[in-house]
Amino acid sequence: MSLQEAPRLQISAATSLKGHIAPPSSKSTSTRSVLAATMAKGRSEILNIANSANVKAMIRGCEHLGAQFTFETNGKLLVDGPGFDHFNDETTIDAGNSGIVLRLLLGATAKLTNVCFVTKYEESLGSRSNLEMMEALQQLGVQCQWKDIDGKLPICLDGSDIHGGDITISARKSSQFLSGLLFLAGGLEEPVRITVSDELKAPDMVRTTIAVMQRSGIAVMASDDLMSFEIKPGTVFHPTTHVIGCDPASTAALLAVCSVVPSDVRLVSYREEELGNGAVINHLRNMGVQIEQSNDELHIKGGGNLKALDFDGSLAPDAVLPLAAVSAFAEGTSRFTNIEHLRFKECDRISDYRAELEKMGVSTEENHDELIIHGSPNGVEGGAIIDGHFDHGVIMALTAVGLASKQGVIIDDPCHVAQTYPDFFDDLASIGGGVTTVVAAA
Repeated sequence: MSLQEAPRLQISAATSLKGHIAPPSSKSTSTRSVLAATMAKGRSEILNIANSANVKAMIRGCEHLGAQFTFETNGKLLVDGPGFDHFNDETTIDAGNSGIVLRLLLGATAKLTNVCFVTKYEESLGSRSNLEMMEALQQLGVQCQWKDIDGKLPICLDGSDIHGGDITISARKSSQFLSGLLFLAGGLEEPVRITVSDELKAPDMVRTTIAVMQRSGIAVMASDDLMSFEIKPGTVFHPTTHVIGCDPASTAALLAVCSVVPSDVRLVSYREEELGNGAVINHLRNMGVQIEQSNDELHIKGGGNLKALDFDGSLAPDAVLPLAAVSAFAEGTSRFTNIEHLRFKECDRISDYRAELEKMGVSTEENHDELIIHGSPNGVEGGAIIDGHFDHGVIMALTAVGLASKQGVIIDDPCHVAQTYPDFFDDLASIGGGVTTVVAAA
């Protein structure tokens, strides 16, 4: 049994880490590539596909639409896509606990006459609002039904009267809504012009969407500030080969672990992806972590003295939690700004994450769009039972703090790391991380 399958894990204080790990593939690029291949009629190849719960949820959703998938060796996936105009109608799709799967498919399927979306994760994905997406689809003539005033699941769409035109979308809470609309616009026969009405969070995620669409043959015209977009008719999704790089959130989590514990660890088969991996590496170097990069390998020597940092979380949202974990052991106060959008993820990644840090003895503050960490070079006490809040990012970041704490921690429901990185705990154990299952009392 994989460690992440245990109901509860003991994360013991680690004295040192040594060895090598291959970071998992990007779930962000993988999910988009699976959808693009489904929207293309014919066979596409996806190389180095991620083996995460998010990607599996996207594959299941696209199977409902008529795509056929064949897994070959070494992470190669063959996709026989039905094409956007030949999706199966009259279907219900379970989005798992994945916001990106839900929002991308809400866009891509909006032309169908009867498609519904559900989830078993009522406390996580089921509690997240999709109202911005519903309002944008209504501007294109789509009839939308949802659970309550916040646009929560279950959601049903009827695109019988869908049309092109000019629409606006709020991207203050999430750029996923915009990405879903871009996929929809790429399939429609009429031109679509999209304007972001407020501010765009996580612009690199939108760049990833555009890159996958352009690789699939869709001409996306975007302003330099990514606040306006136009997709003209005349191009269609076509089969192609997608090559997936490393998952930035998982890579950042591994870097955080190796930064706060005395380490001599190599991340091998490293392929830089979206979301500012390079920026994360530079920030860690500025904090005092020794990181050498050569070809497809990162060599990290951690456990030394750390300095505080200021970090704009809108540029690399998935790096905020890992860097905040590192800053708990730094000299001085670290500030993570422009992160209000993190409140609308699998959990509230500001308040919920901060509450768990406080349990371990980390001194923190928060504002509506800011997380403040008062670091302690003398260490963090630990000794707490941690709630991961159904959130892979929270669990991985808290694990880093636990490994470097004085007493270690216990993590409930570690299984949610599978959203991004199913082998996270097994990989940590392989380099000396003290990760063991907690046996329930008889």
